[in-house]
Amino acid sequence: MRRTQQRGVSRVGPELQPDVPLMEVALYALLNPATIIVAFLLGRKADEPAKILIAAFAGAFAGVVVLYVAALLQISDAPTLGRAAAGIFAASMIAGLVYARIGYAFKR
Repeated sequence: MRRTQQRGVSRVGPELQPDVPLMEVALYALLNPATIIVAFLLGRKADEPAKILIAAFAGAFAGVVVLYVAALLQISDAPTLGRAAAGIFAASMIAGLVYARIGYAFKR
């Protein structure tokens, strides 16, 4: 942390963190095995199209939980990606919709 002294007042400067690469966020959201498996399997179990949204949400949630555990264990790039969990969740919802829809189509 950087401290500056100005007229007897100690000020703390901002602690800058590295940027999270957008491509890594997108790839993690698209290729997360937890999102793929959970969304696909719940999509297959859905008995009406409206439940595909629930399957996508559950898949995205599972993906973020896996990311949290990986960040907690300091695995690979996970600590950096852990800062972008909300963006990964949003992108995983979109990917989860696709995987759940594929699972729903395979059911038929």
